[in-house]
Amino acid sequence: MPRSYLTVMLSCCALLLAGCAGIRSESRAADATGDELNGPALYEKHCARCHRPLEKTTKPQRSASRLRSANRQFPAMNDLDFLTDAQLEAIAAALGTLPRNPQQSGTRR
Repeated sequence: MPRSYLTVMLSCCALLLAGCAGIRSESRAADATGDELNGPALYEKHCARCHRPLEKTTKPQRSASRLRSANRQFPAMNDLDFLTDAQLEAIAAALGTLPRNPQQSGTRR
């Protein structure tokens, strides 16, 4: 394979990877704008897929520190480590408006 062909292919791959990284950055940048501190919107965007819609969440009354801990402890949630403390506080505030699930009374989950 000619060396110039290899150089072109590697350059194309680098551009493709840079473009993919930019898409993820744009997604995170959107969090830093419009819905940055809108707890219900943040929950719907980042939590509802696994923990059900906010009104029926499996995680009512969770604190921001507990959310941060879960983001670090559970591998499936590790990709949420970009959420700021203020965003986690907003999500926790939204969760705090909901009654504790009766089956969760007295238990830690």
